[in-house]
This record gives sequence, structure tokens and C-alpha cells, in this order.
Amino acid sequence: MLKFLARGTALAAMIAASSPAHAETLKMWGPEQITEPLVAQLWNGIKADFEKANPGVTVEFMPPTGTISNGAVQAAIQSDAGPDVILTNSGIGRVSVVKNAKQVMPLTEQYEKRGWKDEIYPWLYTELKGQFGGEIYEVPDGLDALGIWYHKDLFEQAGWKIPATWAEFETLMKSIEQSGLQPIAIGPRTPGSAGHLFGNLLQSASGKDVIGKALRREIAFSDPSVAAGAIRLQKLVEAGYIKKEMAGLDLDGASRLWFNKRAAMFVAGPWFTANARKAGYDLANAGYAPMPSDIKGADIPTGGVGWSWLVPVNSKQPELAMKWIDFMLSDAVMKKRAQDPASTMIYPREIPGVEPPTPVLKDIFAAAAGGVGYNPSVYLPGPVLDTYFQVIQGLISGQIGGEDGMKQIQAKMIEAK
Repeated sequence: MLKFLARGTALAAMIAASSPAHAETLKMWGPEQITEPLVAQLWNGIKADFEKANPGVTVEFMPPTGTISNGAVQAAIQSDAGPDVILTNSGIGRVSVVKNAKQVMPLTEQYEKRGWKDEIYPWLYTELKGQFGGEIYEVPDGLDALGIWYHKDLFEQAGWKIPATWAEFETLMKSIEQSGLQPIAIGPRTPGSAGHLFGNLLQSASGKDVIGKALRREIAFSDPSVAAGAIRLQKLVEAGYIKKEMAGLDLDGASRLWFNKRAAMFVAGPWFTANARKAGYDLANAGYAPMPSDIKGADIPTGGVGWSWLVPVNSKQPELAMKWIDFMLSDAVMKKRAQDPASTMIYPREIPGVEPPTPVLKDIFAAAAGGVGYNPSVYLPGPVLDTYFQVIQGLISGQIGGEDGMKQIQAKMIEAK
């Protein structure tokens, strides 16, 4: 009996000795694109690097089935079997939803303690500090930079160029429309696509500073200085440069219109490279330029935080989640991601020496090097967003005018106070 107990004790000791000293599993909610082979290859490499740097730790990717926008992230957190750390599409409108529901941790202390505030652009840190009275609930993983995509070959054959002024841009659209092509494709049934074009028009007509003041409630959206972009969209529809029938398209439908070269231009961000790859489009033929503006300094991409890391309040491994975010913010990981063929975004700080994997991404990085303007879709309060997108669809379908549309948005802004 004593021999048996001794053997059992020795076996237990052997098992303990052969097991990792601090076996831990980090459950990560990843982006939906992680299911694509090219993206999965990149993320599996990052996972392996993290596990190697943290012996005993296993990273488990949770099957991505949605975002904050469709409630999937909230449901995963509420299940109490959900992720320890989440990467999802963000912006103040979306983060407000999980922050107000008390589902994610405040991370401001970590910005100081772990030095995260020095790992992102200073202007971005200032922006985040101003969103929730000084408390920060997200760590930006990627920024968006929305501008005009165009077909280099079609433009070269027709002698077209993206001009510097709005009047010249209207002339370009007229020339494209007369050639039989659609000047601009848009899929407003997908809220993001609607907001991408509309944000570009607002900034082009009013400038970054004015749009910023409207988002901070210092100017009403119905003020003529802000409403100019909505009136501009109304006039583009009336001129036939944006077809009313496009009100029925979603992002996929409008993208196909562009990929098949039935439309000359499309407003999108760096993530459009992934759509192009899936469509078999030759990215070497894709050109990119900010929306022209007559206002000095307004001809820059619109954008904002596109993807962020969040830590649920019921994370089983909060300290490990913080270490994962440390790792993702490191130079090595950022450079690896920025140069990988799966790269589809701009990172939250400048990364010297990076060579983007495609010419169009290089153009986007260069266009956004001095900063980006505001894409209201990711800055407006959550309760305002539905009205914002409905107004855009109403403008494209010709059901409302620009001034009336902006009055509706302003009314929602007041209600959302």
C-alpha cells in the first residue's frame, strides 16, 4: 500500500513537473476576416509568436460571428463564457454601446502604467481622452482613411485626373457620366458605405474643423456651414452623377459595380484591398486620392478609429489580455502586420521603414501621413446613427433635401444629450 501511494505521489509530481508552470488560455475575439486564409496565416503567426514569448500560454481564437453593430460582441460578453480580449470595429458610437452597458473595462490607468499613451499618435490619444470625460475604454488597433478609389487604366485612357478643386471635380464627373460610366458607386443599404461618401462630402464642403465642431456640438448640424455637404450630395443626385437607383445597393453590390468597371470611382478605405482581393481585382490598377476641396487643408482622407481592442469586465484573464495588447502595440508586430500581404489598414502610430504590400496602400499611407479628418459614422452618438444613415439614403433616393436632412440629424443630436 505504501509502495502504491509512493508511486502515485511520484507520478503526480512528474505530471506537475512536465506541465507548464502557469498554463493559461487567452480567449481572443478576432476580426471577421480572420477566417480568410491569407488573414488567418498572419494571425496564426502572431499567435505563435505570443505563445513562444509567454511559455505556458495558449491563445484561442473565438469564431468571429459579428460586431458591436449587430449585437454579437455584447451577446458574447453576456454569455460569461466569452472572450478575454476583443478586437472589433469601433469608434465612439459603437464603444458607447458597450461602455454604457458596463460591459468593458476602463483602460485609462493602463495607458499610463503600460505606456500605451506613447504607443499611439498624440492627436489620437487626445481624441480618446475627450470622448468619455477623460476615461478611455479602447486601444486603437487600426485607423481608417477614406478617399476616392479609381481605375488607373480607365483614367489614363480617357485623360482624366482627380483634380484639386470641387468645381473641377464636378466637371470630371460630368465627363465620366457622358462617357456612359457611373461616376461614383455607393451602397447606402450598408451603413458604412453610406457614411464613407457622405463624410467625404461634408469635409470637402465644410472643412475638418467645422465638422469637428459639429461632432462636439459646438455648431448645429443644421447650420449652413455644416449642411453644405448634404446639399452637395443632393445636387450630385439631381445632376445624375449619383444615380437614385443606388439607394437600393449594399456595399457588395456597389463594390461589384466598381470592380466590373461600370463605375469610375468609389469611396472606401484601406480595407477595400481585402474586397478587391476577393473579387480578383488587380490592385496594381487601383488609384487613390482624397476628395478635392476648395478649403485649404480639407483635401485629406476622412477617418477615425476603425478597429480597437476592448477588455470585457468579466474577462477571466485580464492581466494576460493587457499583455496581449502590449504585444500587439510592439514595433515588431506592427511592422509585421503593416508589411504582410493581408494588411488592410493604417496603424495607430507611424512605423518607420515600412514598405506597404500594394501600391494603393502606399498611396493611402502617404495621403494620411499628416492625419485624417472625421468620418461622422464613428464619432456620432449611437442613438443618432440610424437617423444619420437614413438621411443619407433619403438624399440618394431623392426623397429629402440637404437642409431638411441635416435638421433631422440635429434633432436627434439634441435628443441624444
